[in-house]
Amino acid sequence: MENQDLQEYPSRVNKWKNQFSRWSHQRLHQKARTRSRQGLYEFLDPLFESIEPGMNVLQIGSDGEVYEKLLEKAAENHFTVTTCDIVEEKNPDILGDLCTLDLGEENYDVIVCSEVIEHLHSPHLAVDNMHRALKKGGKLIVTIPFMFPVHADPYDFVRYTKTGLKNLLKMFESVEVTERNSYFEAIDVLWVRTLYLKSDHSFILTRIIVPFVYYLKRPITLLLTKLFPSDAITTGYNVLAIK
Repeated sequence: MENQDLQEYPSRVNKWKNQFSRWSHQRLHQKARTRSRQGLYEFLDPLFESIEPGMNVLQIGSDGEVYEKLLEKAAENHFTVTTCDIVEEKNPDILGDLCTLDLGEENYDVIVCSEVIEHLHSPHLAVDNMHRALKKGGKLIVTIPFMFPVHADPYDFVRYTKTGLKNLLKMFESVEVTERNSYFEAIDVLWVRTLYLKSDHSFILTRIIVPFVYYLKRPITLLLTKLFPSDAITTGYNVLAIK
């Protein structure tokens, strides 16, 4: 019996190692995603909470965490969500290219366009369509990356500065654009995103970088942000535009 246990021991060790590797890999991805999306849900959650019962909301995109959060809030606050997407497999309510779609006139109280504009070939046309589809006084909620790696390539087309976003949305009555995080926090996000590099050695690298940036370096980042405030770079922008 003891000999059999000794023979099985290496395979058990390998099994434990594989299980730990999968667990740690999942944890690293979770931490990287959390740091990458810092400032996103802090902006979106209170806006979703403010949507009143009976309102009509258009969600650009029909999957993902933002969509799920919006649906949860719709169930609580009793407002209607219509989805729009270019991908048929996602089964949106409205199928088509946001840049060329006719969304009608003054049909929606709120339009949510989160992490989408960078993937549009003609954002100015999409904004025109969304502006037309909003009711007077309606809200357009936008989030968009800035200092952030290319993703969903080859469908990652643009990045906008704060001034660029205000110009893009100049037909709205009011436009508020805020940075998602600080200069030094944006640098940390770029380090954390090395987890997604397509390299044989990237995972080994990020076993060190992600925990270091997420835990050990965090106090230094907060101190630098306080000592040297700057909006020169940020991971992304949060935008609230009112028609």
